[in-house]
Amino acid sequence: MKTKVIGITALLVTLGISWGGIHTQAQTLTVHKELGNPTPLVQSVAPNKELTSSKDYFAIKKKELPQSITLPSSTIQRSTIAADTYGTNTTPDQALLIQTGQAYQGYIATEGESRWFYTQVTSPAKLTSFLSVVNSTAIDYDLSLYYLNEETSQIQQVAFSTKGPTQYEQLSHIAKAGYYFIRVSSYQGADTTNPFTVFAVTSDTYDANEPDDNPWLAKDRGAAPFVSTQNIDNSFDEDWTKVTLTAQSKMNLRLDNTSTYGTYQLQLFNANLVSQGTLAQNTNGQVTLPAGTYYIQVLAPSTFDLTKPYKLSVNYQTADVSRVTVSDITTDGGLYGFIDYGQGKKWRVKSNIVITGRAFDATGTPVGNAIVTTNITTILNGKVISGTATTDGYGNFTMPVYINNPGVGQYTFQSSRYRHYYDVVRIQFFNNGKQLNSDISTLYHFAYEIYTG
Repeated sequence: MKTKVIGITALLVTLGISWGGIHTQAQTLTVHKELGNPTPLVQSVAPNKELTSSKDYFAIKKKELPQSITLPSSTIQRSTIAADTYGTNTTPDQALLIQTGQAYQGYIATEGESRWFYTQVTSPAKLTSFLSVVNSTAIDYDLSLYYLNEETSQIQQVAFSTKGPTQYEQLSHIAKAGYYFIRVSSYQGADTTNPFTVFAVTSDTYDANEPDDNPWLAKDRGAAPFVSTQNIDNSFDEDWTKVTLTAQSKMNLRLDNTSTYGTYQLQLFNANLVSQGTLAQNTNGQVTLPAGTYYIQVLAPSTFDLTKPYKLSVNYQTADVSRVTVSDITTDGGLYGFIDYGQGKKWRVKSNIVITGRAFDATGTPVGNAIVTTNITTILNGKVISGTATTDGYGNFTMPVYINNPGVGQYTFQSSRYRHYYDVVRIQFFNNGKQLNSDISTLYHFAYEIYTG
C-alpha cells in the first residue's frame, strides 16, 4: 500500500484536518450533464399520468444528515493518508482538498458511508458543487455542503441535494470567504468498481435569484404569472423555479435568449422530478397540468453567456378558447386589403404578413394568456406555413407569419391594366392542439401580375 506525506496549514493543523489531493487524476470539465433525448414541450402535451408512479423525493424525506459536526479539537502533526483503492476520507477530519474548476473521482465501499472533500473560497462568491453518480437504480448517492465555523470548530450544513438513483446531484451557496466541506454520502448501495465524480467551482458574478441550482433552492412563484430575467453564471449553473397549481391549468412558457453564443434550454418536472417535456430557447410551449407542484429548470447544455441574461415568462390561460376573430392582416408588396377577386371578400397576402385578432371562449368572453397558432396551407407542394402568438389579458393577439412559399397562380383577375394571378388558400387557427372556429377560413395568396395596358 502506497503512502504519502500531506502538508497541513497552521489553521488546518489546529482543527485536525488533513490536507491533500484525492488519489485519482483531476479532470478539467468541458461538458454539462447528459440530457438524453428530451421530449419537446408542445401544445399537444396531455395531462401528466405519472404523479404516483415513481418515488416522490420531496414528499418522502430521506434520513437527514447532521446539520453541524464538531471537528477534533486536538492538534495533529503532519498526517499520512493511505492512497488505497477507495480512499480514507470517510470523516470530515480526513477530508481531501479539491481545487475549484477541476473534477475528482472516488468510490464508496459500503452503504451509508460518506466521502469528504473540502475547498477554500478566498473571497465572497457563489460556490457550486456537482456530483456525477453511478448509473444504477440500486445506487443512490447524495451531496451536501458545509461551512467551517473557525470559532467553534464546527462545520455547518448550508446546502444539500438528495435526488434519487441515477440522477446527478447539484447545489450552490452564496459563500463568504472560508473553508467549505463537500460530503458525498450513500443513501442506498455502494460501488467499488464505478466511481463517482465530484467538483466545485466559484462564480464572481451571479443574478439576484441565486442560489437556485436545485429543486430545494428553487424560487417559489406559487400560482401567479411571472417574468424572470436571470443569468447562467457558469457552465454547470442551473436556475430552478417552483410553481404550485391549485387546480388543473394550462401553463404557457417561453424562454427568450438574445445571446448569439450561449444556448439555453428549459425543462419542466413534476413533484417526483419526472420530466414533463423540454422547451428550446426563443419558443413558446403550453401544457395542461393537474393541480400539484412543478419545477422549471433552465440550463445551458453546451455554452453560456454571462453578459446576456435570458428571460423566462410563465402565465396561465384563463379559459378554453372556442373561436377567434381577425380584425386585420397586413402584408408586403403593396397588396394590403380585404378584397373580392370573385370568390368573396378575403384578406389578400403575399409573403410577410401580420395577423391581428382576438380569442374568445364559448360564452364570448375574451381569453387571456392563450397561445394561438395558425396554419396556412399554400398550393405549391401543399406546404403548411405556421405562426404563433400569445393573447394579452383582453384576448388580443398580434401574430407575424412569413409565407416563404410562392403562389402558383391558379386563378386570375383582370383589373383595368393588370392581370392578377393568385391562389385561394386555407387558413386555420388552433389552441392547445384543438382547431378553433374563426370568422375567416381562406385567403387570397397573391402570386404575380402581368401588365395588360
